[in-house]
Amino acid sequence: MVETAEEVAPLVDAASILIINGDCAELHINEWAETAARELESLRDRCRRSGTRLVLLSGNHDPQLSPDRHLMLADDSVFVMHGDAIDPALAPWSDSASIIRDRRREVETGQPEQERNSLPGIFHACREAAAAEWLVHGDLGKPTSLLGVARKPRKLAAITRFWISNPRKVNAFAETHAPRSRAVIVGHSHRAGIRRIGSRDIINTGAFGIPGPALGVVLDEDGLHVHRLVKQRVWKLSPIVVHDDPACRLGPGGLAASLPAIAG
Repeated sequence: MVETAEEVAPLVDAASILIINGDCAELHINEWAETAARELESLRDRCRRSGTRLVLLSGNHDPQLSPDRHLMLADDSVFVMHGDAIDPALAPWSDSASIIRDRRREVETGQPEQERNSLPGIFHACREAAAAEWLVHGDLGKPTSLLGVARKPRKLAAITRFWISNPRKVNAFAETHAPRSRAVIVGHSHRAGIRRIGSRDIINTGAFGIPGPALGVVLDEDGLHVHRLVKQRVWKLSPIVVHDDPACRLGPGGLAASLPAIAG
């Protein structure tokens, strides 16, 4: 949904560390793979020139991009992941939902119970399940389009159900795997929003395209701040803060102190 790395140059320049929480590049779609690889390298180069550390988390569209699938930041008060792990089929609206679901179950069945219930085990099963979509059907794993939804009412119903239930399911997932988190940052569904459930905020960063909007999260020593992203030829952070949590703040070591094991 972003065609060139230069479209996000202002976001690169504004950050000391830039985290992209999954689905960064469509590297597995044959007609897009060459362009995606080129622009991904352009993004890395832009970050190097700007002195910005780039941290990529894998999503269901780029499961092999990075070994990292989640982050715990700000003394474990902020839990970041793509969000595809929440549903057994990753994307229940997909034409390949049954293939994805079956492969995930197959992987999970082969795992010891302790691994199956751990974050590394869950994310390993998700990575294998996402890869199964195009290994079986090639380019079937293209992102869902408006036209594709309009042609398939069942797909629209599945997306709607996911949008309604997702914040509650994300919160339940965090309750088990990140109980100290005050905020969970996800994407995946493309539907931006901020919902308070109990004492936890579920923040979905949305998408650069439809339905939007795209949200950017700034984490610093003053807390967590959510801004809209606006496009004026290039994507920028709007100065307007749509959500603020001063309790989710970085310590003296800054964000880098939370990322010792992440290659970037």
